[in-house]
Amino acid sequence: MLTRRQQQMMDIIQSLYARNGYAPTLDEIAQAGGISTRSTVHQHVQALIREGRLQATAGKRAYRMPETAVARHPQMPLSLGLPLAGRIAAGKPIEAIAGKDEINPSDLFSGNGRYVLEVRGESMIDIGIMDGDFVVIQQQENARDGDIVVALVEREEATLKRLYRQPDGQIELRPENSQMQPMVYPAESVQVQGKMVGLFRSY
Repeated sequence: MLTRRQQQMMDIIQSLYARNGYAPTLDEIAQAGGISTRSTVHQHVQALIREGRLQATAGKRAYRMPETAVARHPQMPLSLGLPLAGRIAAGKPIEAIAGKDEINPSDLFSGNGRYVLEVRGESMIDIGIMDGDFVVIQQQENARDGDIVVALVEREEATLKRLYRQPDGQIELRPENSQMQPMVYPAESVQVQGKMVGLFRSY
């Protein structure tokens, strides 16, 4: 059972999600709720996580919206279908023929255990993951060599990198940026929290 203030915070989070299409940061929640301290918002978010209204995750927001919370809010965009107008070549030109199908972005990215993280930094730019992009993560604790993962290092900092296991048992977190060096850690220092399955950005 939520307190009145916790319900207000949940309503603010859902309203901002409906308006922006992504979970708001603690600062955005504080501004919308007229709260002066970020720590107060953090306490409310942690309480909502304990109540099962939000789900804990990696990243600067430290939470995500459960699918049930999205579904029951009347302003949430449940269908974002767009017409599939044909195909366009990125190599040899092909004829662009309009079709009658529809693509729903939520069908491409949504699913049980999936969440979105906003990318900060340029460690993955060589494969087109840019600062400010949104990556779709499948929550899981295992990964194969070469997977792009959310890795929690020393239980303190989460990072998006390719994962490789070295012969000596250590874990290499490899950036996709020719100007950056791989990071190598003992296996016990790295916890896989999810695998990247998609990416989107707006122009």
